[in-house]
Amino acid sequence: MMKLQDMGVGSMGRRNKGYIFVEEKKKGPGLGCLVFLVLLIAGLVAAGAMINSGYNRRVQLENASVNVFSLDRAYEGFTVLSISDLHASQLGSDLALWKDLLNGKSYKAVVITGDMVGKTGEYEPLLSLIHNLKQINATAPIYFIAGDQDPSPVLTTNRGTPQVLAKWVLAAQEQGAIYLDSPQQLQVGKKKVWFTPQYLYDVDVEGMLGSLNNQKADMEAQGMPYDPVGGATYRALCYRIEVMERTRIAMREMTSQDLQIAVNHSPLDTDYIRESLQWSEEVHPFSFRNIDLLICGDLCGGGWRLPGGSAIYVEGHGWLPGDEGIVGMQRINSLNQYIAPGLGAPAGQFPPGRVFNPPAVTLIKFTAKLE
Repeated sequence: MMKLQDMGVGSMGRRNKGYIFVEEKKKGPGLGCLVFLVLLIAGLVAAGAMINSGYNRRVQLENASVNVFSLDRAYEGFTVLSISDLHASQLGSDLALWKDLLNGKSYKAVVITGDMVGKTGEYEPLLSLIHNLKQINATAPIYFIAGDQDPSPVLTTNRGTPQVLAKWVLAAQEQGAIYLDSPQQLQVGKKKVWFTPQYLYDVDVEGMLGSLNNQKADMEAQGMPYDPVGGATYRALCYRIEVMERTRIAMREMTSQDLQIAVNHSPLDTDYIRESLQWSEEVHPFSFRNIDLLICGDLCGGGWRLPGGSAIYVEGHGWLPGDEGIVGMQRINSLNQYIAPGLGAPAGQFPPGRVFNPPAVTLIKFTAKLE
Protein backbone atom coordinates (compact mmCIF):
# COMPACT_ATOMS: atom_id res chain seq x y z
CA MET A 1 0.00 0.00 0.00
CA MET A 2 1.30 3.42 -0.90
CA LYS A 3 2.18 5.50 2.15
CA LEU A 4 0.84 8.98 2.64
CA GLN A 5 4.38 10.25 2.71
CA ASP A 6 4.85 8.83 -0.73
CA MET A 7 1.85 10.85 -1.87
CA GLY A 8 3.46 14.00 -0.52
CA VAL A 9 0.76 14.71 1.98
CA GLY A 10 3.00 14.72 4.98
CA SER A 11 5.56 16.94 3.37
CA MET A 12 2.84 19.27 2.16
CA GLY A 13 1.56 19.45 5.71
CA ARG A 14 4.99 20.41 6.87
CA ARG A 15 5.54 22.87 4.07
CA ASN A 16 2.10 24.46 4.34
CA LYS A 17 1.30 24.07 8.01
CA GLY A 18 1.47 27.81 8.46
CA TYR A 19 -1.48 28.10 6.07
CA ILE A 20 -3.71 25.07 6.57
CA PHE A 21 -3.55 24.74 10.36
CA VAL A 22 -3.62 28.42 11.55
CA GLU A 23 -7.12 29.98 12.04
CA GLU A 24 -8.04 33.03 10.03
CA LYS A 25 -7.90 36.27 12.12
CA LYS A 26 -11.30 37.72 13.13
CA LYS A 27 -12.13 41.26 12.14
CA GLY A 28 -12.79 43.83 14.92
CA PRO A 29 -15.93 45.95 15.13
CA GLY A 30 -16.21 48.05 12.08
CA LEU A 31 -17.02 51.68 11.59
CA GLY A 32 -20.69 50.82 11.24
CA CYS A 33 -20.85 49.42 14.78
CA LEU A 34 -19.22 52.53 16.22
CA VAL A 35 -21.61 54.79 14.34
CA PHE A 36 -24.56 52.74 15.61
CA LEU A 37 -23.31 53.00 19.20
CA VAL A 38 -22.86 56.76 18.94
CA LEU A 39 -26.33 57.17 17.43
CA LEU A 40 -27.83 54.98 20.16
CA ILE A 41 -26.26 57.07 22.92
CA ALA A 42 -27.28 60.30 21.19
CA GLY A 43 -30.83 58.99 20.85
CA LEU A 44 -31.02 58.09 24.54
CA VAL A 45 -29.68 61.51 25.53
CA ALA A 46 -32.17 63.24 23.22
CA ALA A 47 -35.06 61.15 24.58
CA GLY A 48 -34.02 61.97 28.15
CA ALA A 49 -33.78 65.66 27.28
CA MET A 50 -37.26 65.61 25.74
CA ILE A 51 -38.72 63.87 28.78
CA ASN A 52 -37.00 66.33 31.12
CA SER A 53 -38.16 69.27 29.00
CA GLY A 54 -41.70 68.01 29.38
CA TYR A 55 -41.20 67.82 33.15
CA ASN A 56 -39.92 71.38 33.29
CA ARG A 57 -42.85 72.82 31.33
CA ARG A 58 -45.38 71.55 33.86
CA VAL A 59 -45.59 73.13 37.29
CA GLN A 60 -46.69 70.69 39.97
CA LEU A 61 -48.85 71.55 42.95
CA GLU A 62 -47.62 69.88 46.12
CA ASN A 63 -49.29 69.71 49.51
CA ALA A 64 -47.67 69.88 52.92
CA SER A 65 -48.97 69.97 56.46
CA VAL A 66 -47.42 71.75 59.41
CA ASN A 67 -48.37 70.27 62.76
CA VAL A 68 -48.65 72.82 65.55
CA PHE A 69 -49.36 71.43 68.99
CA SER A 70 -52.20 73.16 70.84
CA LEU A 71 -53.12 75.03 67.66
CA ASP A 72 -56.07 77.35 68.16
CA ARG A 73 -59.13 75.94 66.39
CA ALA A 74 -59.43 79.19 64.43
CA TYR A 75 -56.22 78.31 62.58
CA GLU A 76 -57.10 74.70 61.77
CA GLY A 77 -56.82 74.31 58.00
CA PHE A 78 -55.29 77.78 57.49
CA THR A 79 -53.34 77.45 54.22
CA VAL A 80 -50.66 79.50 52.48
CA LEU A 81 -49.28 79.09 48.97
CA SER A 82 -45.48 78.91 48.87
CA ILE A 83 -43.64 80.03 45.70
CA SER A 84 -39.91 80.47 45.23
CA ASP A 85 -36.99 80.92 42.82
CA LEU A 86 -38.64 81.83 39.53
CA HIS A 87 -35.34 83.26 38.24
CA ALA A 88 -37.23 85.27 35.57
CA SER A 89 -38.63 82.11 33.98
CA GLN A 90 -41.51 82.61 31.55
CA LEU A 91 -43.51 80.11 33.63
CA GLY A 92 -44.77 83.13 35.54
CA SER A 93 -46.44 84.55 32.43
CA ASP A 94 -48.64 81.56 31.60
CA LEU A 95 -52.09 82.43 32.99
CA ALA A 96 -53.65 79.19 31.71
CA LEU A 97 -51.01 77.17 33.56
CA TRP A 98 -51.71 78.91 36.86
CA LYS A 99 -55.47 78.68 36.43
CA ASP A 100 -55.24 74.94 35.82
CA LEU A 101 -53.03 74.63 38.87
CA LEU A 102 -54.86 76.81 41.39
CA ASN A 103 -58.51 77.22 40.36
CA GLY A 104 -60.71 75.85 43.11
CA LYS A 105 -57.86 75.70 45.63
CA SER A 106 -58.30 77.42 48.97
CA TYR A 107 -55.47 79.48 50.46
CA LYS A 108 -55.42 82.68 52.48
CA ALA A 109 -52.02 84.12 51.50
CA VAL A 110 -49.13 83.72 49.08
CA VAL A 111 -45.53 83.70 50.34
CA ILE A 112 -42.73 84.30 47.80
CA THR A 113 -39.28 83.53 49.20
CA GLY A 114 -36.95 85.28 46.78
CA ASP A 115 -34.83 84.85 43.64
CA MET A 116 -37.85 85.58 41.48
CA VAL A 117 -35.92 88.10 39.37
CA GLY A 118 -32.43 86.62 39.52
CA LYS A 119 -29.16 87.92 38.14
CA THR A 120 -30.64 89.11 34.85
CA GLY A 121 -32.63 91.82 36.59
CA GLU A 122 -35.59 90.97 34.33
CA TYR A 123 -38.67 91.43 36.51
CA GLU A 124 -41.51 91.26 33.95
CA PRO A 125 -42.09 87.51 34.60
CA LEU A 126 -42.50 88.28 38.31
CA LEU A 127 -45.00 91.03 37.54
CA SER A 128 -46.90 88.67 35.23
CA LEU A 129 -47.01 86.03 37.95
CA ILE A 130 -48.34 88.51 40.51
CA HIS A 131 -50.99 89.65 38.01
CA ASN A 132 -51.99 86.04 37.30
CA LEU A 133 -52.20 85.17 40.99
CA LYS A 134 -54.44 88.19 41.58
CA GLN A 135 -56.69 87.05 38.72
CA ILE A 136 -57.12 83.66 40.40
CA ASN A 137 -57.43 84.74 44.04
CA ALA A 138 -57.92 88.46 44.49
CA THR A 139 -58.32 88.32 48.28
CA ALA A 140 -55.08 86.50 49.16
CA PRO A 141 -52.26 88.96 49.94
CA ILE A 142 -48.95 88.23 48.20
CA TYR A 143 -45.91 88.71 50.45
CA PHE A 144 -42.45 88.67 48.88
CA ILE A 145 -38.81 89.04 49.92
CA ALA A 146 -35.61 89.34 47.89
CA GLY A 147 -33.21 86.44 47.34
CA ASP A 148 -29.43 86.45 47.21
CA GLN A 149 -29.47 86.45 43.39
CA ASP A 150 -32.00 89.27 43.05
CA PRO A 151 -30.89 92.86 42.52
CA SER A 152 -30.59 94.66 45.85
CA PRO A 153 -34.08 95.72 46.96
CA VAL A 154 -32.73 98.86 48.66
CA LEU A 155 -30.71 101.54 46.84
CA THR A 156 -27.76 102.71 48.92
CA THR A 157 -25.85 104.54 46.18
CA ASN A 158 -26.79 107.46 43.95
CA ARG A 159 -28.96 106.21 41.05
CA GLY A 160 -30.40 109.56 40.00
CA THR A 161 -33.63 108.96 41.90
CA PRO A 162 -34.90 109.89 45.37
CA GLN A 163 -36.47 106.43 45.66
CA VAL A 164 -35.02 104.04 48.22
CA LEU A 165 -36.54 100.81 46.94
CA ALA A 166 -35.35 99.29 43.67
CA LYS A 167 -37.48 99.51 40.53
CA TRP A 168 -38.37 95.82 40.59
CA VAL A 169 -39.64 96.09 44.17
CA LEU A 170 -41.71 99.19 43.38
CA ALA A 171 -43.12 97.53 40.26
CA ALA A 172 -44.14 94.44 42.25
CA GLN A 173 -45.84 96.67 44.82
CA GLU A 174 -47.71 98.47 42.05
CA GLN A 175 -49.00 95.07 40.89
CA GLY A 176 -50.44 94.54 44.36
CA ALA A 177 -47.76 92.51 46.14
CA ILE A 178 -46.45 93.41 49.61
CA TYR A 179 -42.69 93.75 50.12
CA LEU A 180 -42.05 91.99 53.41
CA ASP A 181 -39.52 94.21 55.17
CA SER A 182 -41.31 94.28 58.55
CA PRO A 183 -44.00 92.19 60.27
CA GLN A 184 -47.31 92.17 58.38
CA GLN A 185 -50.62 91.27 59.98
CA LEU A 186 -53.36 89.18 58.36
CA GLN A 187 -56.71 88.99 60.08
CA VAL A 188 -58.24 85.49 60.21
CA GLY A 189 -61.66 85.84 61.78
CA LYS A 190 -60.96 87.30 65.20
CA LYS A 191 -57.39 85.99 65.17
CA LYS A 192 -54.17 87.31 63.63
CA VAL A 193 -51.42 85.75 61.54
CA TRP A 194 -48.07 87.53 61.33
CA PHE A 195 -45.69 87.25 58.37
CA THR A 196 -42.19 88.43 59.28
CA PRO A 197 -38.71 88.44 57.70
CA GLN A 198 -36.78 85.86 59.72
CA TYR A 199 -33.74 88.07 60.35
CA LEU A 200 -35.82 90.43 62.51
CA TYR A 201 -36.09 87.70 65.15
CA ASP A 202 -32.31 88.04 65.59
CA VAL A 203 -32.35 91.83 65.97
CA ASP A 204 -32.46 93.85 69.19
CA VAL A 205 -34.93 96.33 67.75
CA GLU A 206 -34.60 98.95 70.49
CA GLY A 207 -30.82 98.77 70.41
CA MET A 208 -30.79 98.93 66.61
CA LEU A 209 -33.04 101.99 66.60
CA GLY A 210 -30.72 103.78 69.00
CA SER A 211 -27.68 102.99 66.86
CA LEU A 212 -29.36 104.00 63.59
CA ASN A 213 -30.64 107.28 65.00
CA ASN A 214 -27.14 108.13 66.21
CA GLN A 215 -25.84 107.48 62.69
CA LYS A 216 -28.58 109.67 61.28
CA ALA A 217 -27.63 112.54 63.57
CA ASP A 218 -23.97 112.22 62.55
CA MET A 219 -24.89 112.28 58.84
CA GLU A 220 -27.06 115.35 59.30
CA ALA A 221 -24.26 117.10 61.16
CA GLN A 222 -21.97 116.41 58.19
CA GLY A 223 -24.52 117.73 55.69
CA MET A 224 -24.86 114.35 53.94
CA PRO A 225 -28.60 114.78 53.16
CA TYR A 226 -27.61 117.54 50.71
CA ASP A 227 -24.80 115.61 49.02
CA PRO A 228 -25.67 113.70 45.79
CA VAL A 229 -23.69 110.63 46.89
CA GLY A 230 -24.18 110.85 50.63
CA GLY A 231 -27.86 111.62 50.15
CA ALA A 232 -28.56 108.11 48.85
CA THR A 233 -26.84 106.58 51.88
CA TYR A 234 -28.78 108.90 54.17
CA ARG A 235 -32.12 107.97 52.58
CA ALA A 236 -31.31 104.25 52.91
CA LEU A 237 -30.51 104.78 56.58
CA CYS A 238 -33.81 106.60 57.14
CA TYR A 239 -35.59 103.69 55.46
CA ARG A 240 -33.93 101.23 57.87
CA ILE A 241 -35.07 103.38 60.79
CA GLU A 242 -38.61 103.31 59.42
CA VAL A 243 -38.48 99.50 59.13
CA MET A 244 -37.36 99.18 62.76
CA GLU A 245 -40.07 101.56 63.94
CA ARG A 246 -42.73 99.55 62.11
CA THR A 247 -41.29 96.38 63.63
CA ARG A 248 -41.43 97.87 67.13
CA ILE A 249 -45.10 98.79 66.64
CA ALA A 250 -45.90 95.27 65.40
CA MET A 251 -44.10 93.69 68.36
CA ARG A 252 -46.34 95.62 70.73
CA GLU A 253 -49.44 94.36 68.94
CA MET A 254 -48.48 90.68 68.94
CA THR A 255 -49.98 88.27 71.44
CA SER A 256 -49.10 84.74 72.43
CA GLN A 257 -52.26 83.51 70.68
CA ASP A 258 -51.19 84.84 67.26
CA LEU A 259 -49.81 82.58 64.56
CA GLN A 260 -46.28 83.54 63.46
CA ILE A 261 -44.86 82.69 60.03
CA ALA A 262 -41.23 83.66 59.40
CA VAL A 263 -39.90 84.05 55.86
CA ASN A 264 -36.30 83.66 54.70
CA HIS A 265 -34.66 83.01 51.36
CA SER A 266 -32.13 80.36 52.38
CA PRO A 267 -32.90 77.49 54.77
CA LEU A 268 -31.45 77.72 58.26
CA ASP A 269 -29.12 74.90 59.23
CA THR A 270 -29.82 72.66 62.18
CA ASP A 271 -27.11 74.07 64.47
CA TYR A 272 -28.26 77.65 63.89
CA ILE A 273 -31.87 76.76 64.66
CA ARG A 274 -31.01 74.88 67.84
CA GLU A 275 -28.77 77.68 69.08
CA SER A 276 -31.42 80.31 68.30
CA LEU A 277 -34.06 78.31 70.16
CA GLN A 278 -31.74 77.92 73.12
CA TRP A 279 -31.00 81.63 73.45
CA SER A 280 -34.37 83.11 72.46
CA GLU A 281 -36.54 84.64 75.14
CA GLU A 282 -39.97 83.30 76.03
CA VAL A 283 -41.15 86.46 77.78
CA HIS A 284 -42.27 88.35 74.67
CA PRO A 285 -44.53 86.86 71.96
CA PHE A 286 -42.14 88.13 69.25
CA SER A 287 -39.49 85.47 69.74
CA PHE A 288 -37.69 82.91 67.59
CA ARG A 289 -39.08 80.29 69.96
CA ASN A 290 -42.64 81.28 68.96
CA ILE A 291 -42.22 80.86 65.20
CA ASP A 292 -44.88 78.38 64.08
CA LEU A 293 -43.50 77.97 60.56
CA LEU A 294 -40.38 79.14 58.73
CA ILE A 295 -40.74 79.18 54.92
CA CYS A 296 -37.56 79.18 52.80
CA GLY A 297 -36.42 78.43 49.26
CA ASP A 298 -33.09 78.85 47.43
CA LEU A 299 -32.02 75.22 46.81
CA CYS A 300 -34.65 74.28 44.18
CA GLY A 301 -34.66 70.67 45.32
CA GLY A 302 -31.00 70.36 44.34
CA GLY A 303 -31.46 71.03 40.62
CA TRP A 304 -30.32 67.71 39.18
CA ARG A 305 -31.99 64.67 40.76
CA LEU A 306 -32.04 60.95 40.22
CA PRO A 307 -35.37 59.72 38.81
CA GLY A 308 -37.60 59.28 41.84
CA GLY A 309 -34.65 59.77 44.17
CA SER A 310 -32.28 62.19 45.81
CA ALA A 311 -30.58 65.30 44.53
CA ILE A 312 -27.29 64.31 42.92
CA TYR A 313 -25.17 67.05 44.47
CA VAL A 314 -25.93 70.13 46.58
CA GLU A 315 -23.20 72.54 47.60
CA GLY A 316 -22.69 72.37 51.34
CA HIS A 317 -24.59 69.08 51.57
CA GLY A 318 -22.44 66.84 49.36
CA TRP A 319 -23.36 63.97 47.06
CA LEU A 320 -26.74 62.22 47.24
CA PRO A 321 -27.77 64.16 50.36
CA GLY A 322 -31.40 63.03 50.44
CA ASP A 323 -34.17 65.56 51.02
CA GLU A 324 -33.49 66.50 54.64
CA GLY A 325 -32.41 70.13 54.62
CA ILE A 326 -32.86 70.32 50.82
CA VAL A 327 -36.59 70.31 50.14
CA GLY A 328 -39.86 69.75 51.98
CA MET A 329 -41.00 69.99 55.59
CA GLN A 330 -38.62 69.30 58.43
CA ARG A 331 -38.96 69.70 62.18
CA ILE A 332 -35.90 70.74 64.16
CA ASN A 333 -36.60 70.66 67.88
CA SER A 334 -39.77 72.79 68.11
CA LEU A 335 -39.35 74.65 64.79
CA ASN A 336 -41.11 73.67 61.56
CA GLN A 337 -39.09 74.66 58.48
CA TYR A 338 -40.45 74.25 54.96
CA ILE A 339 -37.98 74.42 52.06
CA ALA A 340 -39.76 75.19 48.78
CA PRO A 341 -38.96 73.08 45.67
CA GLY A 342 -38.87 76.24 43.53
CA LEU A 343 -39.63 77.02 39.91
CA GLY A 344 -36.16 77.66 38.49
CA ALA A 345 -32.68 76.23 38.88
CA PRO A 346 -30.24 76.84 41.75
CA ALA A 347 -27.99 79.83 41.15
CA GLY A 348 -24.38 79.04 40.31
CA GLN A 349 -25.06 75.35 39.77
CA PHE A 350 -23.03 73.49 37.16
CA PRO A 351 -24.37 71.98 35.03
CA PRO A 352 -27.29 74.43 35.17
CA GLY A 353 -30.98 73.56 35.02
CA ARG A 354 -33.35 71.04 36.57
CA VAL A 355 -33.18 67.34 35.71
CA PHE A 356 -35.93 64.91 36.81
CA ASN A 357 -36.98 67.71 39.13
CA PRO A 358 -40.21 69.35 37.93
CA PRO A 359 -40.87 72.91 39.12
CA ALA A 360 -43.44 73.08 41.89
CA VAL A 361 -45.36 75.31 44.29
CA THR A 362 -46.84 74.16 47.57
CA LEU A 363 -50.02 74.57 49.58
CA ILE A 364 -49.02 74.45 53.26
CA LYS A 365 -51.84 73.70 55.69
CA PHE A 366 -51.78 74.27 59.45
CA THR A 367 -53.29 71.55 61.57
CA ALA A 368 -53.25 70.16 65.09
CA LYS A 369 -54.13 66.72 63.75
CA LEU A 370 -51.52 64.03 63.20
CA GLU A 371 -51.92 62.82 59.63
